[in-house]
Amino acid sequence: MNYMPGTASLIEDIDKKHLVLLRDGRTLIGFLRSIDQFANLVLHQTVERIHVGKKYGDIPRGIFVVRGENVVLLGEIDLEKESDTPLQQVSIEEI
Repeated sequence: MNYMPGTASLIEDIDKKHLVLLRDGRTLIGFLRSIDQFANLVLHQTVERIHVGKKYGDIPRGIFVVRGENVVLLGEIDLEKESDTPLQQVSIEEI
């Protein structure tokens, strides 16, 4: 693997499922479809995840464009371990 500077290193992460933490505290989960030199992201099949204690609810958001300056954390989700969470999914109304 060759080192690529800046956001070019994320090219290998296109079409993989990611968690994105935003500056305003929101958590988004979706498939990374595009990224540019400013770290602007396009996420597909995005859900906004809300955590309360040991429970969480997902709000479907569809295609989501995130301005790069609002990204605090971006991480790939391991699809094999995704269901091994100790958290319980509940309806968004219950959250």
